[in-house]
Amino acid sequence: MSALKITHVRPLRNPILLMAFEGWNDAGEAASTVARIIISQRNGDKIASIDPEEFFVFTDTRPYVRISRRGRRRIEWPSNEFFVCPDPRSGPEAHDLVVLRGTEPDLRWRTFTSLVLEVAKRCGVELVVALGALYGDVPHTLPVRVTGSALNAERHSLLRELGFKPSRYQGPTGIISVLTNRFAEAGYPVASIWGWAPHYISATPNPSVAATMLGEVRRVLDIPLDSEMLDEAAEQFDEQVRDAVSKDPEAMAYVQDLENQAREEETESTERNLDRARRGGELPSGAAMVDALEEFLRSRRRPPRSSE
Repeated sequence: MSALKITHVRPLRNPILLMAFEGWNDAGEAASTVARIIISQRNGDKIASIDPEEFFVFTDTRPYVRISRRGRRRIEWPSNEFFVCPDPRSGPEAHDLVVLRGTEPDLRWRTFTSLVLEVAKRCGVELVVALGALYGDVPHTLPVRVTGSALNAERHSLLRELGFKPSRYQGPTGIISVLTNRFAEAGYPVASIWGWAPHYISATPNPSVAATMLGEVRRVLDIPLDSEMLDEAAEQFDEQVRDAVSKDPEAMAYVQDLENQAREEETESTERNLDRARRGGELPSGAAMVDALEEFLRSRRRPPRSSE
């Protein structure tokens, strides 16, 4: 019996597969929050799911017990579900979304990716977009940084003009990278969008990172998405963080150090770019910054700063 359950697939217009997973590549639950919001806004219709039994170690990724309003106990298993989110527009610019909202599996990643690829083929997907978020040495006082990379970008009109380049990262990776590589090998155009979250803010979800990522998804895919509620949540969240940090002199000094570091890196990057431009070289892409962050996380992941 197949672990993939497909209930129905209807004809879609210029379909795009959007993927986000809770787990290792979901700092502050930013990526999964974006997926949930898109499904909610677009009245997502569940069309398929992957049975968790073959892909999870339940002592590591544990199910949850919930109590319903009627007082009944319910077990919620880690899930990977596909939703069709129709584009409200008509005409050639319409792009129906197939959103995979899930939890990074523990086991059998190659089998898992084959099932995701099967859904994409059944839906006639033309473009794959993966969402992820990582913790890094970035201050909450500066605009949220979002970067991207792409594979086979020349094969889709939405990616050709963005300037995304392939990632050059080498090292431990997550299900997002495994899936994007598998899709690229199958000939699909693939883009990855990553948000950077301050490592010292442990609160989840982080609406500030999610709001910026939602805006980037809207820009990259040229689709209408309402960010008003998320933007309001981000403003309130930022205010709470500023208030908490202002009461801790040590935290304030640390954030100031991160700000100075960010300015120095920006200045150095600008000088390198100008030098390369003078010498006729190519400018570095956003993928280079993703590489740098992933390399940092691999070698030096810090725990969140205690508020005590």
